[in-house]
Amino acid sequence: MILIADKYLIVAYDIENNKLRTEIAELLQYYGLVRIQYSVFAGEISASHSSKLPSELFAMNTGEDDNITIITLCERCKGSVESIKSLPRSIKHLVI
Repeated sequence: MILIADKYLIVAYDIENNKLRTEIAELLQYYGLVRIQYSVFAGEISASHSSKLPSELFAMNTGEDDNITIITLCERCKGSVESIKSLPRSIKHLVI
């Protein structure tokens, strides 16, 4: 059996529409990411879910000036992040 490692994601978004912004936040929380800033979430998710999440996010009806950015961090890069608070670990909300 081949095990695929979890991925650590940082997702940042700038969305004008309040309803859509709430939907995005709820989707990110559903996948187990944790809010680290108002429009920035971070956390570890399985490799299979990390490929589904971008598809779901980018399929949303965003406006012309809206933006969603997804950054994947490797273990070495994750260890080099500097912040007043430590990066959150995953809170497993997603049960399959």
